[in-house]
Amino acid sequence: MYIAMQRLGLCLALATLLLASGCSLTKPEEEPAYIKATAVEERVDRIERQNQALLELQRQLEAAQADIRRLRGDLEELQHKSDAAKDQQRDLYADLDRRLAAIDAKLQAGAASPAAAPAAAASDKDAYQAAQEKLKSRDFAGAEQAFKDLLANYPQSTLLDNASYWLGETYYVEGRFPDALAAFQRVIRDFPDSRKVPDALLKAGYTQDAQKRYREAREYLARLLRSYPDSPLAADARERLKRLDAEHH
Repeated sequence: MYIAMQRLGLCLALATLLLASGCSLTKPEEEPAYIKATAVEERVDRIERQNQALLELQRQLEAAQADIRRLRGDLEELQHKSDAAKDQQRDLYADLDRRLAAIDAKLQAGAASPAAAPAAAASDKDAYQAAQEKLKSRDFAGAEQAFKDLLANYPQSTLLDNASYWLGETYYVEGRFPDALAAFQRVIRDFPDSRKVPDALLKAGYTQDAQKRYREAREYLARLLRSYPDSPLAADARERLKRLDAEHH
């Protein structure tokens, strides 16, 4: 009886040991709870990676939108400058044609006058009229040379102030603003009593404006208004001053 009880206890202990040994043989990664937790963690990692990718995409999109806005602003600015340049060029040629027509009318009236001019004076007038014709036909290089020749060949001519002024106009329409300014300044400095001084003051102001020297432009235009308030050009000077104040106040 005692031996039987010992055998039964031994069997029970062995069974317990085998059961415990059987449980310890299962690997942790094979446990259902572990597998489920791992799957959840992988899903969270995947979602985080997707979120990071979406955030990066959003950042790139915002940067692209900012570039588009900047480019649109640059395009609008270029368009504005192009339109302004076209307007300035159109005004320039219209003004040039108007002034040339006035000069042409005066020359024709002088030619019809019964009082004949001396031969030397007729020669410089012929040279002046030839230069004017080149300018009217948009032969700016030819007009420039013709006015230079007149200034060099007829230093005593009464047309030097006009020739200097129109040489400045030739430079101006070619966009050679420093040369144009020098020619206009010569008229103002060397021929203070000339009827071309108001024109030279106006165009000197325009030339400085074209070179973005707005203070100097205002000074020339203000001088025109101060010295020649009744000049037909005073309205042009006021209009340009108004524009300068509006655009560069």
